[in-house]
Amino acid sequence: MAEHKSTVVPLDGSNYATWKVQCKMALIKEDVWSLVDGTEPIPDPTETNKYSKYVLKKNKALAIVVLSVDPKLLYLLGEPEDPKKVWNKLADQFQKKTWSNKLQLRRRLYALRLKEGGSVQEHIKIITEIFNELSVIGDQMNEEDRVVHLLASLPESYDMLVTALEANSEIPKMEFVTEKILHEERKSLVKDNDGINVKQEKAFYGKESRKTIKCHHCGKEGHIKRYCWTLKNQQTKQGAGSSGEKSNSAEGDDGNESVGLLAAHAMSACDKNVLANTWIVDSGATCHMCNNKELFVQYNDKDSVSVSLGDGHSLEALGSGKIILKMLLPDNKIQKCILSDVLYVPKLSFNLLSVSKSAKLGKVTKFSGNECKIFCEKDNLIAFAEKKGNLYHLKCTMYVHKANAACKLDENIWHRRYGHLGIDNLKILVRDDLVDGLNFDVNKELEFCEACVKGKSKKSPFPCNKVKPDREPLELIHSDVCGKINEKSLSKGEYFLTFIDDATRYVWVYILKGKHEVFAKFKEWKKCVENQMGRKIKILRTDNGGEYKSNDFEQYLIDEGIRHEYTIPKTPEQNGVSERMNRTLVEQIRAMLIDSGLPHRFWAEALSTACYLKNRSPARALNGKTPGQALMGKKPTVHHLRIFGCVCYAHVPKDERRKLDPKSVKCIFLGYGSEVKGYRLFDLEKKRILNSRDVTFDESNYEFKKEKDVVQTETPTIEIMHSEEWVSDDDDDEQLDLPVRVSERVKRAPDMYGEWVSVGHNTSDPTSVSEALLSDDKEHWMDAMKQEMSSIQENDVYELIELPKGSKALKCRWVFKKKILSNGSVERYKARLVAQGCSQKFGIDYDETFCPVARFESVRTVLALASQRGMMLHHMDVTTAFLNGTLMEEVYMKQPDGFVEQGKETLVCKLKKSIYGLKQLPRCWNYALDSSLRELGFVQTSGDPCIYVSLEEFVIVAVYVDDIILACNCDDKVRKVKDSLASQFKLKDLGELQYFLGVKVVQDTVKGKIWIGQPLYIENILKKFGMEDSKPVETPVDPNQNVCEATDECTLFDKEQYQSAVGSLLYLSVKTRPDIAYAVNSVTRYSTKPTSQHWKAVKRIMRYLKGTLDLGILYNYNGSTDFVGYSDADWAGDINDRKSTSGYCFHLGGGPVSWSSKKQSCVALSTAEAEYMALASAIQEAVWLRKLAVDIQIDCKGPLLLYEDNQSTIAMSKNPQFHGKTKHIDIKFHYVREKCNENVIQLVYCPTNDMVADIFTKGLNKDKFKRLREMLGMCLQ
Repeated sequence: MAEHKSTVVPLDGSNYATWKVQCKMALIKEDVWSLVDGTEPIPDPTETNKYSKYVLKKNKALAIVVLSVDPKLLYLLGEPEDPKKVWNKLADQFQKKTWSNKLQLRRRLYALRLKEGGSVQEHIKIITEIFNELSVIGDQMNEEDRVVHLLASLPESYDMLVTALEANSEIPKMEFVTEKILHEERKSLVKDNDGINVKQEKAFYGKESRKTIKCHHCGKEGHIKRYCWTLKNQQTKQGAGSSGEKSNSAEGDDGNESVGLLAAHAMSACDKNVLANTWIVDSGATCHMCNNKELFVQYNDKDSVSVSLGDGHSLEALGSGKIILKMLLPDNKIQKCILSDVLYVPKLSFNLLSVSKSAKLGKVTKFSGNECKIFCEKDNLIAFAEKKGNLYHLKCTMYVHKANAACKLDENIWHRRYGHLGIDNLKILVRDDLVDGLNFDVNKELEFCEACVKGKSKKSPFPCNKVKPDREPLELIHSDVCGKINEKSLSKGEYFLTFIDDATRYVWVYILKGKHEVFAKFKEWKKCVENQMGRKIKILRTDNGGEYKSNDFEQYLIDEGIRHEYTIPKTPEQNGVSERMNRTLVEQIRAMLIDSGLPHRFWAEALSTACYLKNRSPARALNGKTPGQALMGKKPTVHHLRIFGCVCYAHVPKDERRKLDPKSVKCIFLGYGSEVKGYRLFDLEKKRILNSRDVTFDESNYEFKKEKDVVQTETPTIEIMHSEEWVSDDDDDEQLDLPVRVSERVKRAPDMYGEWVSVGHNTSDPTSVSEALLSDDKEHWMDAMKQEMSSIQENDVYELIELPKGSKALKCRWVFKKKILSNGSVERYKARLVAQGCSQKFGIDYDETFCPVARFESVRTVLALASQRGMMLHHMDVTTAFLNGTLMEEVYMKQPDGFVEQGKETLVCKLKKSIYGLKQLPRCWNYALDSSLRELGFVQTSGDPCIYVSLEEFVIVAVYVDDIILACNCDDKVRKVKDSLASQFKLKDLGELQYFLGVKVVQDTVKGKIWIGQPLYIENILKKFGMEDSKPVETPVDPNQNVCEATDECTLFDKEQYQSAVGSLLYLSVKTRPDIAYAVNSVTRYSTKPTSQHWKAVKRIMRYLKGTLDLGILYNYNGSTDFVGYSDADWAGDINDRKSTSGYCFHLGGGPVSWSSKKQSCVALSTAEAEYMALASAIQEAVWLRKLAVDIQIDCKGPLLLYEDNQSTIAMSKNPQFHGKTKHIDIKFHYVREKCNENVIQLVYCPTNDMVADIFTKGLNKDKFKRLREMLGMCLQ
């Protein structure tokens, strides 16, 4: 056995494909595989010798399989007795051919990339294992796909090899490609030993220079003797005439792989007939290169990098950026192309377009004869080149950017963009490289600025203490109130409040209507900034203003442990940081308003902008940093800064304009959004504030210097949110005259410490530990956190260890939630410790994630059955349910906030069991609960995997994550099940079922009645959307009004609010309110582009709910234990596309357990056809309900009765009549006839007036609606 343990890789849950092959080989070697695959016949036990040998072989096979399984997984096998059963059980566990498995494996395959310098052999092994795993689960990849995926996963250093392989007309074999890649790796290892390429590669990114290398032949720096061009005169004289051969020699002989490896035809002594501005398609170049700096639309200076030519020469690349080319195609069309990461090589004889660089971006280059064509992903031709001599000349023209606008702007422009910041500070920003995107000639001085002279004044500074103690962020906060301002702001503010962090000089500002708001704003700011920074405020320094000395303010500071320092009366210099900041901000506001010509009522907008700029300007106390960098830890970017008050044009999205309306609106630039990442603008036409990210600026035009009449009203704020960039250009070529910056930085979270003008966000549940402990319920939340940690310790969820090398610990956070009873009171406060599983990686720390929950149709069926059999319903809640699942993977997590063990701060939690937030968490818990229920004798129903039945004692269990419903007619049996589950899990026995997933349940076992409804949920919906005082109506749909799709003349409604309302109503309609199913279904059709007319229809549904709060479903004992169904359709009822609407419902116990209202997917040509297609949907549901009924012991005798009001449809379902009129109906709908012929369904004619399902297909008048609603089984509580 030791031999098998050493040769078979143990199965650990992640290597099933490898283990399966090796274990099978071991079984074949020992001649016992036939006992596993079932081909070995079982001998007669009376034949002692044969049977004994059979048992020995069986035990041997069992031992080989079991001993090759990791001990951590042995619990899956139970008590192993038969090798075939063990083999099949492992296959069921790890070889599931689900689409989820395929999806996850494909994701791993697409994300797999070989890092530069990584092991090729190990990389090929990993990708081959993924190929094999896909084959095991039935997703076989052919040879061509394998080769393509392997080549696509290689890094840039293999681009030359990939390009060479692409030249083959037929795709090479996998073995050939693997051999070539391994050979290439061996070559690169040999080259690395020269010690040259490493330095050359670092040249572009670091400070090392190629000039440290010295030639021992000519004595010059920059190369070594082997590459000295004085030894290669003959080769040099050949020039560009043998470009292809030189390219090959550069790769094979020289081995020089610096940043830009070029073919020999790119050398400086090239063909004199080739013009300097020509673009050449080069298969040997690894980067695009350009010799003309004026062609760059975006340019960044870099440390020089050496570019090697095919003949040994080298040139210097001084920077990189973007270039826009106009490609001339054979059909004379113009195609605009943007080249990124183009190197600027001024001494290059002509420009180069790199084939390998294009290939990496998904472009395909094809050389044929005297032509070269470049295609994009969709086989669209985007570039064309003609062969002249040995070179392929690209057919193109270039945009020459005016003055290289994005490179260097006039210092006076930056002075105004920066809110009239002094020239000395501007020079510090450039000289010390404190921000990105700022560039001007620091040797020039500013022109005379009248706005600065009028807006700023000088006075002698107060003597300051030059010894500044080292402080941490938030250790000391300076605060002051400035005002009263002589004119109210647009939001009616007359004061502003500042908070300045002493350590970083970062400033926050709030606009106030009165000084009484200071205390509230301080609490709001403190809660947010402490939460975001993870630090506590220690000292608050203010003047003696009454706004800071109220009893409430003082007591709050005492409770929070914050020391309050006051200045001596009439000595503002002691609070110099705040006083100087106020002076600086006011002067900046004054200068900006004077310069822009804006009225004084825009002072709050100017203040917000000044504060934003101040945090991105140098501070004397920070020694070469900006406040933003000191606080956030990274340099701010200022590419997006624009001059305050200039004219700009905000792009209007398509859905907010008509076809002939202008595509932009004229605005005034007012600053930078605080709650959205965009620009804050004033719409000159509609006199309102808006936020937009797509803006074109005219910094030479100032509207308010010409016009002073802006309406003095409190302006509403709207948002126009488009792309993720600050600025986006239009498709029109004319726009290229303006310098347009397209951001390439990685997207990050919004600036949470931005300059807030007004922030107001209240939620019923805290979003962080600090917020919870600042709330009125802090004692409840602290108890909840302690209770959660106690549960974690009781369940032995984790142990503290040192983080293993190469592993990564997940972050965690606390989530708080109040559990509300049906009467609106708080039942308990819940605090959950949640791991941030978003950073988990498939196949490393999680695998399968799917977890089933009970369908609510199944739950309603159980309730209806309970009413018929007098069963009592009980409710249990599993406390910290997800902590009971056992993890199969190794997962590490940081210690929870507030509960870090002293002396063990560097340790991390190694999770033994699942915890909230992990991707595999629900599956682990479901597996644990499923195993426990099976041990108790429960059987999983085939109709719903979360409905279990105990046949011996007839107990039904319904599971929805951690909520469990028990249905039984014997209290002793219920108690036995509860005790059994409580012995394995920590349960909370909630007694008789009263409230489940927001649904109120009222039981009357004596009369055999069960009522369900959602009155509290409806009240919350009405309050949320301001409809609690609306006038009730008697029907949810106006039958006399047709709702149409949006047109150009319609007034659009807020999509987010509309979708939120429809989603809330949809949840209600599928749980307990089938009477609004059609109404909700009809308004969901317009969620992508809602109008005011559609919102009116939504409000009518809410008005109907206002008058029917206590309406619900009643299940009443009627002696029947079988389903009864109704099916109907409204032919061509949708006036927009003339599609029909299907509706059905199924009753049990006098009330509906399943229903549907849905628009059909295709147009029906007749009423009979529409009814027939609706019938198909209803029968599909009927078959599933019957399957569930059999599993939960509902006595179903004969076929299920399904009522239909169309005689033609009934006739079609029995016989193939009207063949000429019905043969076009999709074959799937003839499923109806099949089930009728099998006697599963019996169609019964029902008069139209009594067709209950009519309520699901159209709007009805109030009399018919109320009658059908009553027939549906709905009544008041």
